[in-house]
Amino acid sequence: MRRLPATVLLVLAAAQAAGCGSSSQTKSPPSAPASTAATTTPAQTTNPKTTTKPATTTTRPAPTTTKAATTVAAPTSTVATTSTTEVVQQSLCPSEQGPGILANFGHRRSPGAANQLVARAAVVGFHGLLVQRRGCHKYAAVLLELKSLRQARDLQREARSVGFRVQIECRSHPVVGGLAAVFGHRTTRRAAVRLRREAEHVGFQNLQVQQDRCNDWEVDLYGIKTPVQREELTKEAASVGFHLTFEPG
Repeated sequence: MRRLPATVLLVLAAAQAAGCGSSSQTKSPPSAPASTAATTTPAQTTNPKTTTKPATTTTRPAPTTTKAATTVAAPTSTVATTSTTEVVQQSLCPSEQGPGILANFGHRRSPGAANQLVARAAVVGFHGLLVQRRGCHKYAAVLLELKSLRQARDLQREARSVGFRVQIECRSHPVVGGLAAVFGHRTTRRAAVRLRREAEHVGFQNLQVQQDRCNDWEVDLYGIKTPVQREELTKEAASVGFHLTFEPG
C-alpha cells in the first residue's frame, strides 16, 4: 500500500473534521415572518358621559284660599218661624181648604187658569172638580170628599196614567191663619194624643191635636201672637223637654 504524502493526509483530516457532526447541526429558528396583518387594536369602549341634569322640581305654592269670614248674626229670637211672607198671605188671602181628604190636580196663578185645568180633567173622565183659593195668586183644582186614603191613591194612579200628577191632601180642620206653636209631629192620631197628654201633664193647656198633611198629626197651641210671647213659650217648653216650632195654622 502506497503511503500518501503527509500533506495530503493533513488535508483529508481537515476535511473530515469539517464534515463531522453535520447531522447535529442546530438550525437557527426561523426568524418570525413579518406580520402583514394589521395590528388589531382593541376598540376603546368609550363610556358616554351621562349628563345628569338636576331634576327641576317646580314647587308651586299651595294656593291660599282666604275665605271671607262669614259673620252669622245672632238671631234675635231662637224661635223657628215659617216665612213671614206665607203668614202675611194667609191674612190677606186666606186659604179655602177645609177638612177632609182631597185630590189636588194642580195650582194655577188665576181662577181662569185653574178652571181650564178643571175642564182638561173633565175631558179624560174626572168630573166634579172645584177651584179653591190657597193664597194670593194661588188657586187649586181639587176633587173633594174622598172617603179614604186608599180611594185617594187609586184615583192618583188613574190620573197619572192620563198625565195628571195628583197630590193627595189631608186636613182635620180648616186653615186658621197665623202661627201655631207646634209641640211635635206624629204619624198617627193616637200617638199625637199621647203627646198632648205629656204636654198637659207638665202644665200646658188648650192644646189641639190636628192633622194638616196625610200621615202627619201634630199638637198645636194657638193664641201666641207676638215675638216676645213666642220667645217666652219656647224657653218654658224647652225647660221641660219640648222643642217648639211655629208653623202656619
